[in-house]
Amino acid sequence: MPPFEVRDAAFHDVVPPAAVLETVSEGHVFTEGPIWHPDEHWLVFSDIAASRQWRWTPDTAGGGRGETALFRCPSNQANGNAFDPRGRIVSCEHATSQVVRHEHGGKLVRPIATHHAGRELNSPNDLVVDALGRIYFTDPVYGRVRPDLGRVRAPELDHRGVYRLDPDGRLVLLADDFENPNGLCFSLDGERLFVNDSPRGHIRVFDLDEGRVSGGEVWAPVTGDGSRVAGSKDWVPDGMKTDLAGRIWCNGPGGVHLFAADARSLGVILMPEKSTNFCFGGPGLHDLFITASTRVYRLRTATTGLRMIPGSTA
Repeated sequence: MPPFEVRDAAFHDVVPPAAVLETVSEGHVFTEGPIWHPDEHWLVFSDIAASRQWRWTPDTAGGGRGETALFRCPSNQANGNAFDPRGRIVSCEHATSQVVRHEHGGKLVRPIATHHAGRELNSPNDLVVDALGRIYFTDPVYGRVRPDLGRVRAPELDHRGVYRLDPDGRLVLLADDFENPNGLCFSLDGERLFVNDSPRGHIRVFDLDEGRVSGGEVWAPVTGDGSRVAGSKDWVPDGMKTDLAGRIWCNGPGGVHLFAADARSLGVILMPEKSTNFCFGGPGLHDLFITASTRVYRLRTATTGLRMIPGSTA
């Protein structure tokens, strides 16, 4: 049974006390960016340091961990992944400073965002897609300053921004006042965009109006102790998701943090390894798949995640 840090009694309404954290894939280096296909029932995730993307398929017979197969290698140290409304995977690449789209069943990988104002993007990190096919992504510098996460080189841009990429290819800078933006997600009604700033340790919220943003105030701090796992004192806000009740989930110090829709911190799923991101999947979208360093874990929750192919139907 995984340990929990319960900060509000409502935590166990969402994460059952008897929930079991199980390993579904292991032997990796730095896992990130999990996405679940709700119709075809498979998981794709990145291993940034190994420059690979993997596809995991559950064991429908119920007797094993399932199968992990290579999806793409090299992946240019891909990080975050998402689906567009046509079910195509879009990915952030650290080593190339690009957002790319997988076409023709993944046989062709096409760059769709590479530069802003004539200068290379920093290292696109994470992304979400709305029902109109607009891609919102964060662009910190992690892939330019850490050799295990990208290719060390000086940034060309003087900011670390959040962008919107339109279906016609237009790239719009939405906000440039972050130290290093990282994870992001929409509110349940799609009218707000949550973005965390890793070095500053908090989540900000923007109002959305036809793709434009306003506001940007701090919505909640993400606080906790990551020192319980060796080498993980630097755990910071990272991947984020929304569930069907409008709660916000955010990776942070110690593991996966759960916030009520009113920004109350409910508690933390404490992880045995430094965790980075997660997604909902499995039957009914009740399972939380968590990427954490060398492994991918699964935890059954008492809530339901949102479908990850926007605009599609069940």
